[in-house]
Amino acid sequence: MTINKILHPKLEFSDITHGFFTRKGGYSKSPYNSLNCSFNVQDNESDVKKNLTLICNELKLEKLIKLNQIHSSKVIVVKNKNDKISNIEADGLVTKLKGVGLSVLGADCAPILFYDKISKIIGACHAGWRGVIKGIIETTIANMESLGANRNNIISVIGPTIHKNSYEIKKDVAIIVKKTELYKNNQSILFQLNDDKYLFDLPLLIKESLISSKIYNFGNIGIDTYEKSSLFFSHRKSGHENFPKEAKTGRHISVIGLVD
Repeated sequence: MTINKILHPKLEFSDITHGFFTRKGGYSKSPYNSLNCSFNVQDNESDVKKNLTLICNELKLEKLIKLNQIHSSKVIVVKNKNDKISNIEADGLVTKLKGVGLSVLGADCAPILFYDKISKIIGACHAGWRGVIKGIIETTIANMESLGANRNNIISVIGPTIHKNSYEIKKDVAIIVKKTELYKNNQSILFQLNDDKYLFDLPLLIKESLISSKIYNFGNIGIDTYEKSSLFFSHRKSGHENFPKEAKTGRHISVIGLVD
């Protein structure tokens, strides 16, 4: 079975493996077709397990670490391969262990992968607007530093996420965003359509957060999950297509791991 992953040149090193995986090439049936990697969306559990095995094999990793993502700034440091990390509520992972894949699930929110090429420390975080405002990016970097990383050496890549032209928000969210230093630094993050509607540039908010954390070496996959919903899961697109019924969609996965 062929699965699709997107690589970024900034993370193409011999001692790490990574991939921003699409929704293609797995075992899950509609509407989760086909490489759904989440157990929390009512998909068949055995299909999800087979999908995760495909990911591990593709990246030549011993195991994947997955979180129950909650739009927080909480980060887990993986210090032992035998640590029982399942159903832990957090949105970031860091480690210096080899053979362990740090994973982020997405369906419009951004996966961000991190690598310090000198200290050989990796990180990954799930970044929706709530998490970014709460400081998930800075907290991930600080936890990498706790293992010996130096932020001057950290490379970061923003994965597929919803883009500005696809992301309409209401005034209540815009008010929250406008209070942040990130918005004050770059007001292009929001574009006002009328009294109650704005377009929201999540990738730009993330870039401002990376710069605020003194991470200047970063890349961007630059794919809009809403626009490319045939290639990636998009919770918002599914919601619009199925309204007024509840949206059902899977979660694609992004992974980084250290290898020998």
